Amino acid sequence: MIALRRKNAGFTTIYKVEFNNYKKIIKVYDQIAFSSFFRANLNKYSNFYNSLNKANITPKHNVISKHILEINEIKSDFSLTKKKLFDNKKILSEFKKKITSIQKLDQSLIEKKLVDEIKKYLNILKLEKKVKRKIKKIEKYINFYEQNSICHGDIHFENLIINKNKLFILDWDYSLISCIGYEIAMFAYLEKLNQVQIKKLSKIFRISIDEIIHYLPICHLLDYLYKKVLIKEKLIKVIDKKLIREVNNFIGNIL
Repeated sequence: MIALRRKNAGFTTIYKVEFNNYKKIIKVYDQIAFSSFFRANLNKYSNFYNSLNKANITPKHNVISKHILEINEIKSDFSLTKKKLFDNKKILSEFKKKITSIQKLDQSLIEKKLVDEIKKYLNILKLEKKVKRKIKKIEKYINFYEQNSICHGDIHFENLIINKNKLFILDWDYSLISCIGYEIAMFAYLEKLNQVQIKKLSKIFRISIDEIIHYLPICHLLDYLYKKVLIKEKLIKVIDKKLIREVNNFIGNIL
């Protein structure tokens, strides 16, 4: 008997397939959106997913075709929250272990840099030529800290699974080359961490809190550009005014 459940998730369709002992998640990317938004061909990233599998960072991923991923299903024992993460030393240690493992992966597995992520959005919005001078300033700002390691780029609790005291990370579509400061900044931004929590992560990962804070404006900018694309695609109607102010202040300050 085949059990098939479908879920639309933005630029992808997720299928949960069960057939005898076969239980997998099949992630199918919209071809047009995928080519412009993520990567033109998943086959080029087989080595990346194989490295993630070997390091036990993620549920096993298998590239089926240039637009299809097969993912082992791992059920989470419970949903992570800020309280559960910061109050449980074992979970926090596992979190550090997995994020550090990503940083240790061979940099050559990923081509895209953080500034390329910004350029991608600008290209989709047909704004790249208009803001060429600003891009150079933004790139200089990004490169204040050395860009020398792979980052997941979208760490938040919905992408984290706890199974038998082990943490696994999902959804690698936004992976790129940057630094640990950016990785933690994006997590802090997406989960709205407070200063005490950010300071705790800076100690755990042995980086300055200044490095994390340095990349928060880049997180604002990426979120703003992403939402601009969603408006272009008529998926949302407005962008939060506070986010617009944050981005305008950042752009104004670096020019």
